[in-house]
Amino acid sequence: MLSRNKIYRKVETEKDAKKIFIFCEGDREVSYFRFFKGFSSNIDIVPVPNENGKSDPEKLLDNAKCQILGSDSEKPKLNFKEGFGDEVWFVIDTDRWNEGNKITNLKTDCKKQNRWFVAQSNPSFEIWLYFHFHSIYPSDNDIANYASFKEYVNDKISGGFNPNKHPILFQDAIINSEGNFEVQNDQPKYFSTEVFRLAKSILPFIKDVIDTCLVEPKFSGTAINLQ
Repeated sequence: MLSRNKIYRKVETEKDAKKIFIFCEGDREVSYFRFFKGFSSNIDIVPVPNENGKSDPEKLLDNAKCQILGSDSEKPKLNFKEGFGDEVWFVIDTDRWNEGNKITNLKTDCKKQNRWFVAQSNPSFEIWLYFHFHSIYPSDNDIANYASFKEYVNDKISGGFNPNKHPILFQDAIINSEGNFEVQNDQPKYFSTEVFRLAKSILPFIKDVIDTCLVEPKFSGTAINLQ
């Protein structure tokens, strides 16, 4: 792929653009969603890192309430009117967070807010990255040969997942993850992820840019310049 600055330059976000705040459990999620900033003047994608390593669902919720719902004049001004649709998302792993019903409590609290959502991955955000390149579930027997699921995913993507170029395969990840999505006990089944729901909310605003990138001289692995 040609570097992005040869086929597309970042654009300024319009004042009345749709806003999507994404409260992220880890740094990898932040760098992933930051890739799409400036793709469209009609959407403002704002990945928010955890605060001082406080990454459990309850701490992410506290941070969101402080930043979004606080009374300070500096807080984001959101518009949740029908047809405008600002959104707040939490991107979380299953891992150990089911202890103490932390994930269930987060989802329950989000239902009380206007257009607040949770995108849960089981076991971790890496399953979303895996589906950028693979259309079927990982193999349990194959994973058993690795020390961790993250190590497995990095090995299954040549050179590891590169947040400066691989997110361009966004549409493949949506198709593959949604096609393999299953629910068990009201949560994503192992090797399932809800991130495709968030991705489908973003896609209409950035699809033209993604399609332009993908039809340029065949994907060669050249990193997209985000500067």
